[in-house]
Amino acid sequence: MTKPLDGIRVLDFSEHGFVPSAAAALADFGADVIKIERPTGDPMRTIIGRGMAASRDGYDHLFEFCHRNKRGICLDVETECGREVFEQLVRWAKVYVTNQLRRVRRKLHTEPGDLMGINPKLVYAKGHGQGQRGEDAEAGGYDGVSHWARGGVAHVLTAADASRPVQQRPALGDFPTGMFLAGGICAGLVHVLRTGKGIVVDSSLLASAAWPLATDLAHASSTGEQMPTPLQPPIRQYRTTDGYWVALMMIDEGRSWLPLCAALGIDGFDEHGVDAESRKAVWPQLVERISLLIGSLDRGTLTEKLRAHDCIFSFFSTPTDLLADAAAIENGYLMPHPDRPDLRLAATPVQFDDELPEVRRGGPARGEHSREVLGELGYGDSDVADLFASGAVSE
Repeated sequence: MTKPLDGIRVLDFSEHGFVPSAAAALADFGADVIKIERPTGDPMRTIIGRGMAASRDGYDHLFEFCHRNKRGICLDVETECGREVFEQLVRWAKVYVTNQLRRVRRKLHTEPGDLMGINPKLVYAKGHGQGQRGEDAEAGGYDGVSHWARGGVAHVLTAADASRPVQQRPALGDFPTGMFLAGGICAGLVHVLRTGKGIVVDSSLLASAAWPLATDLAHASSTGEQMPTPLQPPIRQYRTTDGYWVALMMIDEGRSWLPLCAALGIDGFDEHGVDAESRKAVWPQLVERISLLIGSLDRGTLTEKLRAHDCIFSFFSTPTDLLADAAAIENGYLMPHPDRPDLRLAATPVQFDDELPEVRRGGPARGEHSREVLGELGYGDSDVADLFASGAVSE
């Protein structure tokens, strides 16, 4: 299979969801990702057990998503022997990723200058809640706070008459931000290839909230007001007679209005003209008319009519619906897990050479590959035994 990052070694010294998911994307691309785990373990391993996300049998699917296709070593970098192993890993790697706050990096001597002094060609990637500058650079952050709440995402998605902001789904900000960081890392690898010099790559949950809200932010900055919800009849949601919601997204109204009229059998609107500007004055009436027409049709009938006229639309899906979606299945967007036949993990949303992605291995148990990785670093059996005896390395 085509694996663009085959042969690239990545050290993943991060926890929780955002930054580990970036390393998971690199692993999907073929990188050899080594998860460095502290002796107490990654808190993400217990998130299911603590009830923060649902699971039928307690299986930690969130950890699997963030750590599929990785190997793992359990390492105490605060011991002398553990530090020696850590520095060997840094020399060995091309990429290092972390979500450690600056004060932790200073304590552990894992700042960019520390590690790039060991390996000058290292791509050093770090992820934050609010970014690397300003008074909140040292503050912790999770996606529900830094991305969803502070980033304004919750506000624009909450109805104006709602009694409280809408609740974020688990890791809804973590995983897209992880993909942004993974893209930056790939650009960093190109930089090293061209210049022979390492580079620091940085992203944050707050930054990733600003990106999808670009139109809202541009409007607010130029007008001082929140951008209103679009009112165009062909860019709305409507409900069928059997209770299904459908989204129309006919952005090019000049080309799509007449096909939509033909699909729904709309007539009697000649006095409003055929151009978008003349229809704008009667949007409310048109929305009401379309609502009545779609509300008189069931899902199957509406689907036939809209498809017959090449209208762009979709019914709203549940996660269960998406699992059965032919496009998602045939395009490999949902990957089966080798150890759990019933489990599907979302694939990294990038493919190469028309090949489908795969879960080559499940997420590592704590320290599962410690001995294997030490052997690849050149440690002999007696040295490995000494490292385990000292507590610097464990499994």
